[in-house]
Amino acid sequence: MRRIIETGGVALAGLVTSLLTAGIVTLFDVWTNFNLFTFSIWVVVPAGAGFCGFAAASGYYLAAKYLHQRPTKILLLQMVVIAAFTQFLIYWLEYETLVVDGVRVATVVGFAQYLDITLTTAHMKMGRALNADAGEVGSFGYWLAFFDFIGFIVGGAVVYFNLQSLPTCEPCSKYLRSALKKKDSFGDTEEFGQYFDGVYANPVDSREFAQHVGTEYSAGKAQKGTINLTTTVLECPQCFGQFVQETVQIYNGRDWKDVSDLKRFVEMPKGIDVRPAFR
Repeated sequence: MRRIIETGGVALAGLVTSLLTAGIVTLFDVWTNFNLFTFSIWVVVPAGAGFCGFAAASGYYLAAKYLHQRPTKILLLQMVVIAAFTQFLIYWLEYETLVVDGVRVATVVGFAQYLDITLTTAHMKMGRALNADAGEVGSFGYWLAFFDFIGFIVGGAVVYFNLQSLPTCEPCSKYLRSALKKKDSFGDTEEFGQYFDGVYANPVDSREFAQHVGTEYSAGKAQKGTINLTTTVLECPQCFGQFVQETVQIYNGRDWKDVSDLKRFVEMPKGIDVRPAFR
C-alpha cells in the first residue's frame, strides 16, 4: 500500500510540474508573442519542446529522489500520458488566451477548428534571424506537432534515464547519498597508477589503507596529461552501508575527458565507516 502511495506521489509531482510548465509557456507566449514549446532548429528538431519536457519532468526527479522510488515502466507510461496531456493543455491555453483585435478567439471558433488552422497555416521561418519566410506549412504542420510531442518525450526521458543511472542500495531500494567527496590531481600516469592501483591493496579498515587514501595529491595548474581523480563515499540512508565511487578525467590540453574504463564502484564491508580514512 505504501509503495502504491509513493508511486502515485511521484506521478502527482510530475503532473504538477507539467501543469506549471504549460502555464509558464502560455504566459511567456502572451507576453512576448514567442511560443517556446514550438521553437525548433532546422525545422524538425524540437529544441523548445525538449526543454519543456525536461522542465515538466523535474517533478518526477525531485519526488523520486525524496521518496526513494526508482523509475519503473509504469512511471514511463505515466510520463508519456502526462506529456500528451501537457501538449494538449498548451494548445488549449493558447486557444483560451488568444485575443485578436480585442476579440477572444475562443468565442468565435471551436477548439478543433482553431487547432487545425493553427497547425496548417503557421509559417515556417528560416535563417539566422528567422527572417526568411518559407510560407505556410499546410498539412506538414501536423507532423511538426508530432515532432514537438517526441521532443517533449525525449526531454522527459533524459530525466527518467538519469534516475535509472543513480546509484542505489539494492536491498533497501534507496538512493545513495553523498557522504564525502575527495578530489586529487596527478601530474603523470605513473604517479596516478601507483595511487590508483594501491587503493585496495590493504583492508579498508587498516591503518595502511587510511594512510594511502588520506594522502592529498595536487598537480597544480592543469597541463596536457594531468589526471583528476574524484572519490565519493556514498551511503545508504537506511542501512548506512557505504560504497566508494571513483571517476577519472584526463586533460588533453583543451578539455577534460572522462576515462570510463577506470570508473570504479566498490561496496564497503558492512559496519565499516571509511569516511575518516578519506578525510
